[in-house]
Order: sequence, then C-alpha cells, then structure tokens
Amino acid sequence: MDAHAQYVAALLGSARQAYAAGAVLRLSAQEAGGVAQFGDAGFRKLQNLATGLIDHLQQSVLVDRPALYEHEVGWVKQVFAARKLDVPVVRDLLGAIRDELAEELPASAASTAVPVAEAGRRHFEVAPDEPPSPLEGTGPLDEIARRYLVAAFEGRRLDALRVVEEALAGGMTIPALYADVLMRAQIEIGRMWQLDVIHVAEEHMSSRITEQVMSIVSARMKRKPKIGKRVLITTASGDLHDIGVRMVADHFELEGWDVLYLGASTPAEDVAETVQEYGVDLVGVAAKLVLHVGPAAELIDAVRRAMPERHVPILVGGFPFQLVPGLWRVVGADGEAPNAVEAVRVGEMLTARVA
Repeated sequence: MDAHAQYVAALLGSARQAYAAGAVLRLSAQEAGGVAQFGDAGFRKLQNLATGLIDHLQQSVLVDRPALYEHEVGWVKQVFAARKLDVPVVRDLLGAIRDELAEELPASAASTAVPVAEAGRRHFEVAPDEPPSPLEGTGPLDEIARRYLVAAFEGRRLDALRVVEEALAGGMTIPALYADVLMRAQIEIGRMWQLDVIHVAEEHMSSRITEQVMSIVSARMKRKPKIGKRVLITTASGDLHDIGVRMVADHFELEGWDVLYLGASTPAEDVAETVQEYGVDLVGVAAKLVLHVGPAAELIDAVRRAMPERHVPILVGGFPFQLVPGLWRVVGADGEAPNAVEAVRVGEMLTARVA
C-alpha cells in the first residue's frame, strides 16, 4: 500500500476521537437542535457516530478507495431512516467531519482525506433509504429460503433442518443450498437487524441455528477423494463473522482438500506461524466489513514476512472485495472470490501456478 496513504491513515487513527469531538462541536455550533434531539447524552452519541465514520474513512484512505467510506455513509443513512431518527443531522455531521479534517490535518494529509470525506457527504444525498431484500423473488429457491428464514427466525431449529433436508432430498446440491438458501437467509437477517425489525438476540439465535444446520449437513456430505492440498481458512483480526468462511471451508472439503479451519478473528502472527508449521498450500482470508480491510492486509503481510523464501497463494473474500473491484491487489492477495464455489475454483488455479 502507498506510504503516504498509510501516513494519513495513521494520523486519522491516532486522533480519531479528537477529530470526532471537533466535528460534533462544529455541528452543535451550527444547529443546536440537531444535537439536542439526542438528550443529555447527545454529544457523546454523536461523537461515537463520528468516530465510527472516521474509522471507515481511515480504511478508505488506507487503500485509496472512497467507495468503502461511501458504503458506510449509506448504511448509516438507512439505519437512521429505519429508526425514524433525524437523517439530516447525519448529513450535517458528514460536512462537519470534512471541515474538521480540512482545518486540523496537516495540509498534505488533508489533501488526501478531505476529498474522501466530501465524496461520502455527496453520496449521502443519493443513497437509498432502505437496502433491497435478497428474498424478494418468486422462484422456488426464494420460497425455500423464506421458509428456512421464518423457521430460523422463530427459533424452530428442527423445522429449519427439515426445510434443508427436504431441499436436499429433492435434488438440491450442497453448494446451491449454501448459496441460495442459507447465505441469502443470513443476508436477510442482517438486513432486518439493520432496519430495526429484529433485535440482536434474534439475530444471534437465527445465526446459531444456521451454524447447527451446517454442522449436520457437513457431517453427512459426501466428499471427493483427497487431492493432496491443504488450505487454511480464517477471518481477519476483529472479524467475528464466521458463517461465510465456514461455508468456504466446507466447499474445499467437498472437493477433496485438507482444511485447517481457524474460525473467526485469528491474530495475524498466529496465522503466519500456522501456515509455516503445517505446510499450507493456500490461505483463505475473509473480511466481512470495511473495518476489516486493514487487518486483512496486515495478516497477508505477516504471512509474506514469515515465509520470504516461499510464496503461498492468498485468496481473499468478503463484501469489501465485492464492493471495490481489484481491492484484493491493494491488500497484497493473489486473488479474490465472491462466493464459496468460486473460492475453490480460484484456489485450484492459484495453487496450480506454484506447483
């Protein structure tokens, strides 16, 4: 990654709360009502919001991809709209963040960070108030996914498993089950939480049911003969979302790979040590959120530094890499895959190159 971008990102990270407080002070001076609506804790709540926005701006600056910050801005707008909070106060806060950075950062750093902040403010005006549902279709797969979602959402684990078993008995493949039913249901659960339709406990319950269903399916699935290759799969440090990477691990096992599945948020140095110790042929790293892009790059760098004499292919995946084409190159990976099936295909291609 660019040295100047790393410098600016470090500046933003080192004084993130100060910049956030300064932005809220600017906002409160402009429109007292915007801050007052949050009650006695209004300043602190707005400062926390501004800090989170600056964290995402930092990641965008680090990899020189404003779209990452723009996405977070749109996400916040949708959260505020769903909860019937004052959406315009977010717009004004975005402007205050831009102005605070323009005034407080060194000129060379401001010239990099302020255009990203302004891009986010402009995107806010056109971002939709509500994200689309992945389950709005009318096909048979949509109906199966909706039936599964309702069972999981209502805590009916055995009924959710029954939906899955019926689908598999009807000829659905495991890759199709994972991609068209389980993953789409998980995306919809996340969307419902974002829109304040369900609370955190319901989201957790539904996700745990999906994990249990996957464990049962995985135990029953017929695997191809071993191909003599080993893949290590984990998420970047701080990324606690493990259902997607578990799906990727299962797909590699289906195709005959030996899988070292480390789960979520494994420290970068520990991943690098494990790659060395176990003679791994491929590393798969997931980054679910924008904030996980930097840690993913750090993990990749740790593996590279630990093994200068051997190039182990590294494959990345997750929403940020779908949002920004080519981002995988910026973080130092060898390839990117949008889903579990493609992860196996790209992994086979990458390891064939170094065989």
